[in-house]
Amino acid sequence: MKDDLAKRIGRRLKELRQNSGLKQKTLSEVTGLSPAMISRIENGLTIPSITTLQLISDNLKVDIGYFFKKEEDEGFIITRPKGRRKVISRSGPNKKVAYELELLANGMKNPFMEPAIVKYVGEDREVDPRIHDGQEFMYVLEGKIRLTLGSKEFILKKGCAAYWNGNIPHKGISISKKQARAIHVHLIPGRWTGTFQYEDIDKD
Repeated sequence: MKDDLAKRIGRRLKELRQNSGLKQKTLSEVTGLSPAMISRIENGLTIPSITTLQLISDNLKVDIGYFFKKEEDEGFIITRPKGRRKVISRSGPNKKVAYELELLANGMKNPFMEPAIVKYVGEDREVDPRIHDGQEFMYVLEGKIRLTLGSKEFILKKGCAAYWNGNIPHKGISISKKQARAIHVHLIPGRWTGTFQYEDIDKD
């Protein structure tokens, strides 16, 4: 029970810090706690005192009760630009990077949707069509994209949108000078499978 509480507090602190765009060192400086202590709390290795937790809460602008709520009490997640997880997705025989993704709802429990901002970085010959469960929606934010859906190709510019069944082989290629970006949402009714097939960007 004690270990579960320590892990819950640590997980909530880490998510809150990252969503606020703060590094452990920065949080250490504003709270006066050592980076080692913050790391131990975030990893669930120690339970902070009420005084320490109140100090953290004050600096992160949340009620202290936020750290004690059980997971089932939550039905939402808020993300902010500086704290979002950025990952890559590889493709082709040489496993080169095809897409860079900024996950918009990472951490939501039991999600049916998987939204992300996708940057198209792969060259045509290196990007293979993909299929997955459910459906997918995209909205072009900038640049120009050649979207392949089965045997058909479409040129999409800023403001264009597309929506298709995931079992249709599909891929997107940037064909503008500036690498194109689009919002993508995977919708998987009844279950979630992580269809973006990504890995942490620092592994590139």
